[in-house]
Amino acid sequence: MRRPVACVSSAVLLCAARVWAAGVEVAESGASPDLKVTVTSQGVYRAVVWQAAGGGIMEFYDLAAGPQAKVNLAGWDRGLFEIGWHGCPFKGPDKAGCCVKHILAKDREGDCYDGCRDWPSIGHKELKAEGELRVLEASPARVRVQAKSWFVWWSKYTDKDLPVEAVYSFYPAGQIAIVVRVRRTGDAPMHWSSEYGPHLFLPGHDKKPEADRGFAWGTPKVERFEGGERVPGSAEELVLAYSEKVKTTFLLTIPPEAHGLFGRHMRHNGRSIGWDRVGYGSHNVVMEPGYDSTWACMVQMGTDRSDVAPQMRTPKDAVPHAMQYRAPARVVGAELVKDDPGDFNKDGFNESEGCHVLKGPGPLAFTYGRGQGAGFAPAFKVLGWSGPAPEKVLVDGKEVSCAAAVVDGRLVLQVLGRVNGDKARIGLGK
Repeated sequence: MRRPVACVSSAVLLCAARVWAAGVEVAESGASPDLKVTVTSQGVYRAVVWQAAGGGIMEFYDLAAGPQAKVNLAGWDRGLFEIGWHGCPFKGPDKAGCCVKHILAKDREGDCYDGCRDWPSIGHKELKAEGELRVLEASPARVRVQAKSWFVWWSKYTDKDLPVEAVYSFYPAGQIAIVVRVRRTGDAPMHWSSEYGPHLFLPGHDKKPEADRGFAWGTPKVERFEGGERVPGSAEELVLAYSEKVKTTFLLTIPPEAHGLFGRHMRHNGRSIGWDRVGYGSHNVVMEPGYDSTWACMVQMGTDRSDVAPQMRTPKDAVPHAMQYRAPARVVGAELVKDDPGDFNKDGFNESEGCHVLKGPGPLAFTYGRGQGAGFAPAFKVLGWSGPAPEKVLVDGKEVSCAAAVVDGRLVLQVLGRVNGDKARIGLGK
């Protein structure tokens, strides 16, 4: 059901007149090991997570531009979001079992090589590496989906000593906060090339115009990557995928603290066979036995056809939306929870879930200082909430629609609008 949203005419908040106030919905289809979880924000997007691919977002549709969901914007082989690929050659011990290359090859020739490692992929099904998929949380305010699997070497090899776990938090306004845990078990290290990191993986084809979505890549310093696999050497605030053929854009960003791990941009051009990928890379990470790393990132969808998702046609347009995640707004006047699991820098904003974390039974009122961010559809989690979820929020005294639910004593809420002023007074609950 669509409900009209009251718009605020002040300069503080610009509401979306066509917001679907009910938020996100989730549905499951199929059964393990071929379970699919579909998350839909009506009129905004639809995302489908496949267990058979190891837990990848293998389908993504811009419902604002195409309500019939006929144009899949996720890459056919690895989905919208992926990690990894090539390892790095290294000098290994001269003995049996030195590396995957020499385990699989008949002859032990050349440097050692741990092969490729990628997650997710359509090769996971063939290797029976589908793993686990389950819905952790489902409400109109957000849907959280957990995927557990392993990195694989295309369709050759499942590395059971390199497990990966991801939790996606899907919000109504097109944000997907992602937290990833990668471990190295067993007794041998994994040697990565610079391709280890979070990437966007989208359709692209030089030889089949009808299959090409026309995506180009840019950063704030380099408007458009040109030629081969040449990319900027250092990581910036974001990478943006944009196209003249489709109205959808995708922003990928990481918290500033993650630059110590992901210190460069990365592009791998596979347009000759139907895909293109870009994102953050690292500097030849070696995962020794016992390695255990958890990090987060955020994907923001943009589109020209919706007032709910933002318009981000250039990398510079996208910077405030990245900064909303990288340098979160300052909340004053409410109790901040700075030890919530997934809040890496203990500032009251949970990078793993993409929301501010507060505490109190409600009602709450506080000042939201947006700082460098866009002030776009801010999300909150309030611990210890009592009473029902608000149907509206107050922004500088004006009623504004929200998507909200109480889940296990926690209020989860996304404001369906944009804070345009430097500061706004937000009230949750009556």
